[in-house]
Amino acid sequence: MFAPQVASRPPSSRDSPQLRPQHSRSELELGQTAGVLAPVFTPSLHRSLRKDHEDAHLRQRHPTEPAVKEHEAPERRTPIFFRPRTSILDYTELMYQGSDRMRGLVTCFWTIIGAYLLSLLFSHYERSGEVMARGLASVIFSRGADLILSDLALVASTAIVVPLVRVLWVKLMDPRRGRSAVLVQAATEVSWLAFWYAWQGSRGWPWAQRCFFALHTVVNWMKVHSYLSTNRRLACTLRTVGELKKDISSDSKDIDVLEAELCPYGTRFPGNVTLGNYAMFQLSPALVYELEYPRTAHIRWGYVAEKLVGTAGIFVVFYIVVAHLVIPHLERMPDTGVGIATLHLMGPMATCWLLFFFITFDSIANGFAELTRFADRRFYDDWWNARGLDEFSRKWNRPVHMFLARHVYMPVREAWPHPLPAASALARVRRSVPPSVAAMAATFFFSSILHELTIVVACHRWNHAVFFFSQMMQIPLIICSERLPWFRNQQALRNWAFWLAMVIFQPFLLCFYTYPAFSKSTSLSVVSSSAGGMVAVNATTI
Repeated sequence: MFAPQVASRPPSSRDSPQLRPQHSRSELELGQTAGVLAPVFTPSLHRSLRKDHEDAHLRQRHPTEPAVKEHEAPERRTPIFFRPRTSILDYTELMYQGSDRMRGLVTCFWTIIGAYLLSLLFSHYERSGEVMARGLASVIFSRGADLILSDLALVASTAIVVPLVRVLWVKLMDPRRGRSAVLVQAATEVSWLAFWYAWQGSRGWPWAQRCFFALHTVVNWMKVHSYLSTNRRLACTLRTVGELKKDISSDSKDIDVLEAELCPYGTRFPGNVTLGNYAMFQLSPALVYELEYPRTAHIRWGYVAEKLVGTAGIFVVFYIVVAHLVIPHLERMPDTGVGIATLHLMGPMATCWLLFFFITFDSIANGFAELTRFADRRFYDDWWNARGLDEFSRKWNRPVHMFLARHVYMPVREAWPHPLPAASALARVRRSVPPSVAAMAATFFFSSILHELTIVVACHRWNHAVFFFSQMMQIPLIICSERLPWFRNQQALRNWAFWLAMVIFQPFLLCFYTYPAFSKSTSLSVVSSSAGGMVAVNATTI
């Protein structure tokens, strides 16, 4: 399920945001492309310049090192997660690559969205005499300075991991025997997370600020955990290398493999444990820590401006959909019921979900990637072709998927076959459950807990873990769908069934979690005033 993405070939210029060649479909599928700096070139020119531009591309990826072919380097034990790639639906990259198929789809999508919003705003103007509802804006932008300062303090507080790594893994303790150091790491992570969740609960923010801060807290916790865990593994490797070098009977190839893990490109552990290196990781759109990432040659400031404008534009569209199509139906939910509200919200919620995807992964992630020269822009795959929640979770949010793959799925899968006393109950379970199924269940469990915790903190309300159980129920459904031959082979039917479930259950969960707040006489309600305007009433109670 959460299998690592291993690069089986040297990164091609097709994947790089800086190199935009034109290739045939067969060349792209076979991965037989090499980089050139011209936007268009012929296949014959491509073949003649293949070797020179391959070396140039390797120098671009690691400008401080000589051009060395990937197959000549020692084999690494850890999976390669990052290599230069572009986003599938990035409009700017589609323009440069000349990908007419996907470019027209993106243009059509935004044209239809724009036309629909214009008709929606015109209808609202005819009813109320104003172009756009303004009440929700007072909720979103209230106490903005407090939120910004708190968020900056949240990000700055994560820098504690740098001295913590130096104390726990570099100077004082042996990570292979220092169980107390592992407990210190776990206690630090839990305390940090609990502090900022408590801080959010004490501020009395409206629901919009709480949702943003809760999500950003989880993102920063993932970065903290990945940084600490990865450096702990590197500290173990460093001590193993030292022991092998003292042993005259050790194989030099084993040492080379471990050295390649300690120094994959130019920085060698523990030289990476600096505030500057961590600051670059904090700003990069990645949740899995590496000593170094593939970088682009330079920053395209026009591209950054385009993503900034795109973020603002999508936010305005998101605001219009929520203010005009979502909240009015939620306000009427105590009278109409959850079922009717769910039917009304199926279209608006699907639109909100698409807008959230574009603003997060197409605009913000690509913008920060360009600012940090982060070359791996593969933040998502073709999630629209998903045939189940397991495939969807792998494709629609790759940064989180990669975090779960490295820090949950693979550790559980590697530890599952380890021998236990034959009489123990856990040993019998391990013999009957394949490692892949156990790792999938553990990953779903961890992800469900994290989602439920975030929702509870953001909403300040416990709703009997409905989201948790609805996500955990996907495990038996996934297993059953894979074991039924007639259903497993129906790819189109599985895709239809998945999206039908997504369109129905997303608005249902929203209604279920917000019903107690909107059923009160003073809820987040954005209600019409006597003058035809919109005012917010007690926005902090939801």
